[in-house]
Order: sequence, then C-alpha cells, then structure tokens
Amino acid sequence: MAAGDPVYASDIAASFVGQVVFTASGTFTKASYPSVTKVRVRVQAGGGGGGGAGAAAAAQHTKGSGGGGGGYAESWLDTSALVAVTTVTVGGGGAGGVSGANGTAGSASSFGAHVVASGGGAGITAGSSASAFATSGGTGGSGSAGTLQSRGSGGSFAFGSAGFAGGGSGGNSVMGGGGRGAGSGSAAGTTTGDAGGDYGGGGAGAAANATGGPANGGAGATGIVIVDMYTTP
Repeated sequence: MAAGDPVYASDIAASFVGQVVFTASGTFTKASYPSVTKVRVRVQAGGGGGGGAGAAAAAQHTKGSGGGGGGYAESWLDTSALVAVTTVTVGGGGAGGVSGANGTAGSASSFGAHVVASGGGAGITAGSSASAFATSGGTGGSGSAGTLQSRGSGGSFAFGSAGFAGGGSGGNSVMGGGGRGAGSGSAAGTTTGDAGGDYGGGGAGAAANATGGPANGGAGATGIVIVDMYTTP
C-alpha cells in the first residue's frame, strides 16, 4: 500500500467480531471485548441549525441561511493503545433559529482523544429589508484527530429581494444530507426550514416574504460514533 491509501480489514488480515453503535454519549470498555485487537472508529459530529426568519414588512423579506454539516473523522486503532474505558461523545445537532433568531452550532463528537470531529456552524438570520442581498451560511465542521478527516459542507446562503425570500439549504455531512432550502415569491409567503438528515446534516433556513409571518429554521441532525471490532491472528 502507498502512503495515504485507505486501509481495509483485508489489508490487515483481520476478522470482523462485531459493532458498537453510539447514538448517545457513553463509554467503550475494552475488557468487555477480550478477543478484539483492532477497532475501526468512525466519528460524525452534529449539524448546525438553520437560521430563523422574523415577520416581514410589506414589500420586504426576511430569511435565514443553512446550518453547516458536521465534520467527520475515522481511524484504525490497536486496542493496546486504548485505556481501559474510553469516553465516547456524540454531538447533538444545533437547534433551528426561532422566529428572527440565528440557529445554533452543532456539537463535537469524539472517541477519546483518538478520533475527534467538530460540529457544523449555525445558520444566520437577516432582518426585514427591501434590499436584494444574501446572508452567508454556517461553516462546515471538520475533523481534528484521526487518520481520515473530512469537512462537512457549509450551509447555503439565504437570498431575498423586494418580491422574494429564500432560506438556505443545510450543508451535507459524510453521513447525512442537509435540509432542503425553500423560498416564496407570494405575498404573505412563509417557509419553515427542513431539518438536517441523519447523521450530522445541517438544518435549512426559514424565509418570510411581503407581510409573511415568522418561521423557524430547521434543526441540525445529531452525530453518531460507530466502532467496528476485529481480531487478528
């Protein structure tokens, strides 16, 4: 194998033993799996929440951008390198912005200090305006520890003008799609942001057009940690 090539179980002559899936924070106890000599750990962080939209005045618009997708990281680890009990953190998805508020960022996920990824950034809201302009989306999360590290997609910008309001789509993660952005060109039109997809997708932003009422941004999806266990000869 060349440096940087992906590592598969067949490359290390390993036999699959089982899998532990963490959808909430917990611990991995090495002594519970005495035959396991190697683990493949996959860590997905939570997605950011989409920005909300406040009530729009006549001939004006409000809108929120999409939350960023959560970061991802993975590694093959020898169990000899693990402590007896490893802390596993599963990052929650960020809440969507309520009415005219920003969303909140997703939280980090980790397997001890060995494999770590950060959550997606929050979607941003913009107040009522007749001017045509866009609002930047939340940044994608990233891996900070692990052999393979991947950044989540940033949330899409939101756009509005005197006759249209559009919320931004949420950013994708390695393990989940972002919420779909939507808009309205109708008087009193309102769209609520879709939630991000499992796992780690960013939530979409909301929008309101021309006397449309307030709407909430979509929540980011929670993260996940998956531990595949192997034994070697």
